[in-house]
Amino acid sequence: MKAPFIAALLLATASSSALAGGVAFRFGADTFGVSLAGDMSPESSAQLDWFHHEDDADMVALGVYANGQRGALTGRVGAKAIALDGDDTDINGGAVAFGGDLSLPLNEIVRLRAGLYYAPEASSFGDIEGYDEWSVSAEFSLFQNSAIQVGYGSMDFDADIGKRFEFEDGAFVRLQLRL
Repeated sequence: MKAPFIAALLLATASSSALAGGVAFRFGADTFGVSLAGDMSPESSAQLDWFHHEDDADMVALGVYANGQRGALTGRVGAKAIALDGDDTDINGGAVAFGGDLSLPLNEIVRLRAGLYYAPEASSFGDIEGYDEWSVSAEFSLFQNSAIQVGYGSMDFDADIGKRFEFEDGAFVRLQLRL
């Protein structure tokens, strides 16, 4: 996978009305990412993510989720297929990760968010023997159709060669635009 090709594909998809819902840009110390998300129904959603790591690695994830709400707490639970192409890391493969994320509004402007995903060795393939991802963040509404998130997160791949590739481990900023 080459970064310009993936970026062009995501931008072309974002311009179509079929996936209209939202686009987000995520910046970390070693990573940059673009996400497209949309509701398939009031109870389900899908999300496509592309991340580029400065060590010439690219990750694509496609997730499907069941959306829910309990009081003020909202969230989603589901699975996502993840593919990693790590040119400089010599790690290529993928996994199917299971998990979800939660969101709790504190007021009209601030919302707390957390997410956790895990893929065991049994749902991994190629050079990948497992995957785990977690994040915590605070989201601040800028306007009714945009928000900025500031948080900390980790995306790690276990490789069959006995090493671990930390795709992301640190602070991030995410700009979300609701279309």
